[in-house]
Amino acid sequence: VLGVGVLSVPYAFRLSGYVCILLILVVITVTAQTANFIGAALVLASRSPAAAEVPPRGRDFAFLAQVALGDSGRMFIGAVTCLEIWFALVTFIVMNGVNLQLVWPSFGTAPASVLSCLLAAPMVLLPMRISSYLSLGASIALAVASVALVCAALTMDEWANPYDTLGESALLHWENVPRSVGIIVFCFAGHPCFPVVHECMKDKSSWRRSVGVTFFLAFLYYGGLGVFSYLVFGKELEVSVTTNLKFLPRAVLFRKISALAFVVKIQLTAPLLLNAIIVAYWAPEVDAPEWPAKRIIVLLALTAITAWAAVMFSDDVAAVASLTGSLFTMTTSVLFPALAHLRLARRYDQDWQKSDATARWVQASMALAGTALALQDVFA
Repeated sequence: VLGVGVLSVPYAFRLSGYVCILLILVVITVTAQTANFIGAALVLASRSPAAAEVPPRGRDFAFLAQVALGDSGRMFIGAVTCLEIWFALVTFIVMNGVNLQLVWPSFGTAPASVLSCLLAAPMVLLPMRISSYLSLGASIALAVASVALVCAALTMDEWANPYDTLGESALLHWENVPRSVGIIVFCFAGHPCFPVVHECMKDKSSWRRSVGVTFFLAFLYYGGLGVFSYLVFGKELEVSVTTNLKFLPRAVLFRKISALAFVVKIQLTAPLLLNAIIVAYWAPEVDAPEWPAKRIIVLLALTAITAWAAVMFSDDVAAVASLTGSLFTMTTSVLFPALAHLRLARRYDQDWQKSDATARWVQASMALAGTALALQDVFA
């Protein structure tokens, strides 16, 4: 839940103003509730006949979609999840290119993005045990990057203080709200991972409490860094907030530490995303080599396509993040969990009460508006 999406959250503040703190609160409230829906839906799905054939650790999003929506629902959610992961991967690779350029200015963003892809591909072949340790390293790098970002800003003699210079226009820009929502929702693309986490818990009754603590920390993380960056840089905020650090002459050390730490975080995360897409397309077979030649060719082809897309969208990373959040993440992290829980509650919960449909219509409307504006930004 706490990831590198924070790099683009300050840009959402630039687009819509201080109202973004309320948007973050709303998005976190909604996505925390849908995370609770996932836990409740898994409990309900365990009562279905299909659950007898699937061990708890195999009950993923595809399992929920199969039980709640049938074969067509499973195929649809699988396709949307793959597209969401791929677009997120492209966005992260572009951000990595931006941060690599801050560490080594002679590197262009496009070559740095291609290099990031080429480094990620062989890391997919590492055993999962090693990947889990790398994931821990990525989390530590994220904490270091965030602290260094704040320290760099503290070297400035004067902050932008948007309200003092822009007045009420620093508070709200209605026309950009759907774009900002897409960027913020993009940060909460982790819901497809939640079923495995839930089913591996020793005490599943702690799920709601765990969700509450996690999303409270997410509000402090995204909201805090978003407001802080907007206060410091105001309307000069770039798509990736680390880019603003190159204009701070007294923050060279903190700039390099922050950018390099974000590079480490993204570089250690990218192989996991690549592997997730490969597994969805071609899952390993039982009692067979995990990486036959043809599967490696698929990995290389996916790497090449991802590198090409990262170069093509290097100037539109905010629009791609907004599109991913508004279209794909809104589907997997907001709409699908609510729909799956509703369908399963009707079938397996005798005491279910009809949920308020108004909230779902609002979510769907915001998803459509954000998608339309993001597509407009990409193709303008």
